Amino acid sequence: LHEYADGDGAIKVYNLGFALEYGVTDWNSAAVQWAPGVNLRSEVDSAGDDINVNGLSDIFVGAKIQIVGEKAPVQSSAMRFAVATGAKIPLPGADMEEQFTNYIAGDATTFQQADKHVLGIGARGYFDYIINKLFYMNLYTEFTYYPIEADYAEANVLNYYAVLLGAPYEKINYGYQLVVEAEPHFDYMLDNGIRVSAGLPITYVMTPNYELDEVEQDDTGTSVLKLAPSVSAFLTKTPLPLEFKLGYSFPVMGVNVPATNALTFQAKAYFKF
Repeated sequence: LHEYADGDGAIKVYNLGFALEYGVTDWNSAAVQWAPGVNLRSEVDSAGDDINVNGLSDIFVGAKIQIVGEKAPVQSSAMRFAVATGAKIPLPGADMEEQFTNYIAGDATTFQQADKHVLGIGARGYFDYIINKLFYMNLYTEFTYYPIEADYAEANVLNYYAVLLGAPYEKINYGYQLVVEAEPHFDYMLDNGIRVSAGLPITYVMTPNYELDEVEQDDTGTSVLKLAPSVSAFLTKTPLPLEFKLGYSFPVMGVNVPATNALTFQAKAYFKF
């Protein structure tokens, strides 16, 4: 762990995301998720430079099918199991030629992309074991594969500058990303129709060494183990059911990734058509 000194590049990001899920039946749904969404404002502690990491993240589109559960094809009151498949659709990123020009001129510069901005395909798995009416254990996994190479020079300003200086690289292959998570979860229904919940997800995220022009680059893989305690309140008796969730995530250990702490607030509204 290398701590950032003053002016050495510590980053703060203010991000707004959206998601929409439509339940087709009791056991399958279609979803569009843009979370993280757009970096509305960001601050990079860089001495003498006006640098940011503003921009758009890519958007996930997919379908989810519950296989085991109380209203699923395989009925069970003790377990829930669901799978989802989908794709990450790349959204436009910053033009690094323009950003490099801004940097040379001393103007505000988006120094790196907010996401990979390349097509990703993958699958997710969800499993709940219901201990009793108050507690259940959730297991989750997500695998995203990037079948298409991205432009090396468009990843960040440093890459673009390296190409200007004669770096031979044209394409970067990100490979894949794997997420594994376990979460003990608590639920309690109050008499006034408010359900309060608390959880403690333990999440492991890793990526392999990336490739430059089909050549694997040593020691470029990443991994991080993080905790994300959260509390939520679900208002079930309001005209429009509402759920509010507050969470905080922090890293325990990692390799080749920023030690990012994140405060997250979610508001969910439930409509019935």
